[in-house]
Amino acid sequence: MIIDSPKRREHLLAIASRLPEHVARLDWSAQQIARKRQVLLRETVAWAKSHSPWYAERLAEIDPETMTEDTLHEIPVMTKSDVMSNWDAIVTDKRLTLEGCNAHIQDKLRGRTRDYYYLDDYEVFATGGSSGSRGVFVWGWDEFIEIACVTFRYQYRDESMHFSSGRRVLAVIEAGEIVHGSPFLFSVTPHPDADIHWFPAQTPMSQLVDELNSAQPTHINCFASSLQELAGEALSGRLNIRPRHVATNSEPLMPEAREAASKAWGLEINNMWGCVEVGHVGIECDRHEGMHMSDDAVITEFVDADDRPTGDPEKIAKVLVTSLFNRVQPIIRYELTDIAIPSDRPCSCGAAFPLIREVRGRSDDAFRYPAGVSVHPLVFRTPLGQHPMIEQYQVQQTPNGAAIRVISRGELDLGILKRDLSEALKAAGLENPDLELDVVEALERHAETGKLKRFIPLKP
Repeated sequence: MIIDSPKRREHLLAIASRLPEHVARLDWSAQQIARKRQVLLRETVAWAKSHSPWYAERLAEIDPETMTEDTLHEIPVMTKSDVMSNWDAIVTDKRLTLEGCNAHIQDKLRGRTRDYYYLDDYEVFATGGSSGSRGVFVWGWDEFIEIACVTFRYQYRDESMHFSSGRRVLAVIEAGEIVHGSPFLFSVTPHPDADIHWFPAQTPMSQLVDELNSAQPTHINCFASSLQELAGEALSGRLNIRPRHVATNSEPLMPEAREAASKAWGLEINNMWGCVEVGHVGIECDRHEGMHMSDDAVITEFVDADDRPTGDPEKIAKVLVTSLFNRVQPIIRYELTDIAIPSDRPCSCGAAFPLIREVRGRSDDAFRYPAGVSVHPLVFRTPLGQHPMIEQYQVQQTPNGAAIRVISRGELDLGILKRDLSEALKAAGLENPDLELDVVEALERHAETGKLKRFIPLKP
């Protein structure tokens, strides 16, 4: 699947025209970044308060004109449950409704529409995420331009210095459905002449190897969990490609994956960390000293389990993010349960944007079955995360399939869901999968930590 239409091409041209301005921001001083953040924060709060009924009530006692990062804590934390329970009252375009967006998502999933855009200018995404809790999020025309420019400006800057010309072939190994944000975003390239090949992350590895050998990509954008498998195939001699730029996203990048990629291709990985709610919060440059925080686009608060700010790596339990550009679906102090650790060192590239040292936790391991079959978590996430009646889910691997428990918000046709899951597993290479589906009232959490593990592999 390559997303292509006159409107898509228009959107890509708009990104290309805006990208140089975003690259110029990388030369801003810390003071310039801080001044810009202050202006954008006040504009964001003022816009949300005046255009969103939900925020009008939530921010009733907040004065946008005096808002600073030091007083941001006066605004309550926003959760995914808040978003889904108050969806229609949060968005600022009255034409947008959760019902309408869910219908558009189902139309795309079932092939009833080829129009990726909704109401002309919007992209609608459904995600179960690694949290397992379903959310529906919207990017407007300008929001997507901002997200794409923030995502690719370091690559644009760095490649302008090192690779001024030459053939560019981009392999995009991301979500297999266009209701995810990843194929829409990561098929963008700073170089409009690039040849783009898209492969679902669920593609059986033998097939993916054959197709990559044929495409010979110079650039790869992929899930972090896919990288180590690709590097292993390269080290075995089955995958014969020589990429010069590999970027990973959506999952924590493990050190062993970096090491395998270095052995396979002699290069460092450019990692990214973000979410569909606010775009990329951290992006690695070619110095590989950490991920630059997108401080001109997102305010990131590192907090403990009680939402108190902390810089202690052992106490950071989550982050709160505020989008400084989303005017369609304002996101202010939104809870992400990723554990991100900031760095106290500047990057040697010279950019004043501070670094994130690492992102811990919420890394979903692939399920590995006999005969070398490896099933990416996305194989389960897509059917489960896109179903409007599924509130939460948990997947436990069995010898030839999985036992799946779901919390439902309404009537749920388990037969159709089981069929969709079975087809997805067969497409991933698992023959005759055994599936158990149960609707439950609650999902079991860890007795000590209280955390909920969404994907539980078989014990060795």
